[in-house]
Amino acid sequence: MNNKQRGAVKLYINKTQHLLCAARVNGKPARLLIDTGASNSCLDQALQEKFFLEVKGQPFEAAGASEGKMQAVFSRASNLHLGRFSAGKHSFVLLNMVHIIATLHAQGASPIDGILGADFFLERNVQIDYHRRALFFDCY
Repeated sequence: MNNKQRGAVKLYINKTQHLLCAARVNGKPARLLIDTGASNSCLDQALQEKFFLEVKGQPFEAAGASEGKMQAVFSRASNLHLGRFSAGKHSFVLLNMVHIIATLHAQGASPIDGILGADFFLERNVQIDYHRRALFFDCY
């Protein structure tokens, strides 16, 4: 029998038609873009101090939707909340997201702090209801 609680968080659509959710990372507010095609969840490395993120391991080259590779590093697991529900501990890839934020800004969208990727969706049995603009997940 599964006793896990299911959390639900409202999703917002920005001017570029991306889905966003309000989150808290280590108690600090964050705006995360929902990206089911991103392998890993990531946060802008410039926000490492804001979110009290500790680095885990050595830097590595990460590939993404942009040209070339970029330097990245994993963070230690952080407390993640989506809406009022705890999503438990989650590690993020820290990388320079200035190009992503600049692209969103150029298209009239508000800046983001990071991306919620497939690693989170697979671990938390996520379901996205596009019609109701809601994300459902297993809480911890």
